[in-house]
Amino acid sequence: MTELVLTGLEGRNPLGFLAALGTLRVVADATKQRGSEPRLYWKSVGTFRPVLVADIERDALVDLLAADAASFEEEPAILLEYRKGEGKVARDLKPPPGGFSTYLRSLVEDYLRSGATGVARSLALAAAFATDVATDNNGNTKPTALHFTAGQQEFLGMVRALQRDVQRVDFEEALFGPWRYARSLPVLQWDNSRAVDYALRAGDPSKEKKQGVPGADWLALRGLAFLPVAPRGDRVATTGCRGGWKTGAFRWPMWTSGIGCRVVSSLLTSPELFEVNPAVLRARGIPLVFEVSIGRSDQGGYGSFSPAGVARSADPAV
Repeated sequence: MTELVLTGLEGRNPLGFLAALGTLRVVADATKQRGSEPRLYWKSVGTFRPVLVADIERDALVDLLAADAASFEEEPAILLEYRKGEGKVARDLKPPPGGFSTYLRSLVEDYLRSGATGVARSLALAAAFATDVATDNNGNTKPTALHFTAGQQEFLGMVRALQRDVQRVDFEEALFGPWRYARSLPVLQWDNSRAVDYALRAGDPSKEKKQGVPGADWLALRGLAFLPVAPRGDRVATTGCRGGWKTGAFRWPMWTSGIGCRVVSSLLTSPELFEVNPAVLRARGIPLVFEVSIGRSDQGGYGSFSPAGVARSADPAV
């Protein structure tokens, strides 16, 4: 097994964290039949960098990520579309609940017919997109708390544009840096190093062409599958998130022992991330838990992350 330090990704940045999870997910999907489970851990080198432990070399990893993105051309999870208003086709995560329920049911039926091949990754993503139980003030499906698009922006429309245009060089830049922010593909607003408080803007942010790191955004989309949503009464609860829609927070841990996808999922869904004491963190090999606040504009709900702070530490002095 090779240990690859992904020097382009930083644990303090939610985009870097999600992209690391997405990288693990892609490699795990590709190696299910080989018997060698890839693992991930975080190394402190002034900042936290992810280390991928897998039977794969650097160039082959970049090739794999590019091929995985290309394979999503007909992926059901990103092909969800519905009509709203005067019949306009929307490619977002806010369909009428009945439509989203039908969509979820079709994915389950496809999975039962075909087994894990093909549709399993769509099921995992759909579980992280929304729940048909919770609705917004307009009676539409309430999406994940990490849905940061609004106005003319449509989440799945942006994802599809990313999927079609992301290139091998984008994954090289995302994983190993430096991030140049030289590409004008859609950004999903998860990069807190370039956070913009839209509530203080005079113009419409949906009309701006942002420069981003499309490889990181695509991998973060793949990593979103580790953060499923669930109904809580008539509201939506997103893994790792707490608080209200406009005043929420997202929290995630760093860990120092290599773990695979199932253990990562268990760790991220643990309520202990919000409740544990330093002794428990030390016992679990978690030196820090980061947290960012989630802000949204009053006008349209455009979201952004704040800079990260330390929410929990294994060192009581921190």
